Amino acid sequence: MKVLGLGTAAMDIVLQCESLPREDGFAFVHYESLFPGGSCANVLVALARMGVDTSLVAKIGDDKYGEAFREDIVRSGVCARYLFTRPGGITLHTFVTLAPNGARAIFCHLGDSLLDLAEDEVVPEMLQGVKVFYTDMFPGRPALKLARLSRELGVRVFFNLECAPSFMQLCRVTMAEIEEMISLCDLLCMSREGLFELTGVEDPQVAGQTLYQRYRPTEGIVSTCGTQGAIWWLGDKTSIFAPAFNIQAIDTTGAGDAFIAGLIYAYFCQEMGRQRALEFANACGAIKCTQLGARFKASLEEVNSFLTRNNQ
Repeated sequence: MKVLGLGTAAMDIVLQCESLPREDGFAFVHYESLFPGGSCANVLVALARMGVDTSLVAKIGDDKYGEAFREDIVRSGVCARYLFTRPGGITLHTFVTLAPNGARAIFCHLGDSLLDLAEDEVVPEMLQGVKVFYTDMFPGRPALKLARLSRELGVRVFFNLECAPSFMQLCRVTMAEIEEMISLCDLLCMSREGLFELTGVEDPQVAGQTLYQRYRPTEGIVSTCGTQGAIWWLGDKTSIFAPAFNIQAIDTTGAGDAFIAGLIYAYFCQEMGRQRALEFANACGAIKCTQLGARFKASLEEVNSFLTRNNQ
């Protein structure tokens, strides 16, 4: 199966601290490391590790971060044919402050390349042989173009609304565009923050049902709830829940991306049942929390071994 992803491509500067600084405070940095990241790229790299044919559509700068990102994405087995470069551009990069307990704070330098990807740079041939189109809508209009084409061609659309709509609008993605993407997608995944902002309801269970009734995506809505687990809403009063695994987290960066990769692999590639797919996705997210950096670094055998050890 082939998966095409359009979305974030970034490099992460991880600062390992004794603790996160308080307001007007400071903290000592014990280690500073550079890791490849970007939510969409993280998902595709994880899928590539699982043996899935993946391609990334994104734009980076020709700076040191862009060069490092391109080298890593190719080394990771993701097709970079549609990874465009903006001459003189600045690649999206983040500064992640990380405490020993896994708590983090992220500062994002958006750069000028990621959102520079234009509609006319995405073309139908990108979807040739593709079974699943995955996007986080960074940027919005090219993602919508590929989503519309996907619907015409029978390609499944997975939309990850990883950021709240208010943040998306700061990145030039309008609420109308978000709602169109939701209407085009087969499966919608989002955070509790996004659920609350779209519904005004704090209870995730009620918020999920409310959102499902409003949009009714074909394959439902999935929400990750951190240490509580994940929920999959399938109908007006139908949902599936999978609890989170009890692990010692060292870095939660990219856990949601590993979860999504696990869900795409289990549900769309392996056609597992929804309950089993959620459990597999939770395992991928949990394993990632035990690894430093945003990228998932486990094999399928390690995921299955983790599930066996945890009696699932």
